[in-house]
Amino acid sequence: MIDLSNLNYNQLADLRKQVEGELVRRKEQEKNQLLQDIQARAAESGFSLSELLALAAGGKKAGAAKKTAGVAQFANPANPEQTWTGRGRKPQWVLDFLAQGGNLDDLRI
Repeated sequence: MIDLSNLNYNQLADLRKQVEGELVRRKEQEKNQLLQDIQARAAESGFSLSELLALAAGGKKAGAAKKTAGVAQFANPANPEQTWTGRGRKPQWVLDFLAQGGNLDDLRI
């Protein structure tokens, strides 16, 4: 171990800068080595790193199609700006229309 008691303030400050610089360099070196190790391990298992990262980020395979909002299939006759794709829960205006004896096909765009 280095005996720091014989160093003056300027020498200690210089040593600290050197140590901090070396810490930054080593951290980058270790990150790069870890990245190479992970890429190699993924390749051994038949995966790419991007596939694994995509899976970790969103739980989906890389390249999987993104879910789209869908195209409106039905519109509210009282307010044509209110639309529904026909997927998921029926909006309240659809439920009200059906409760009044209406037919879903009457709402079709």
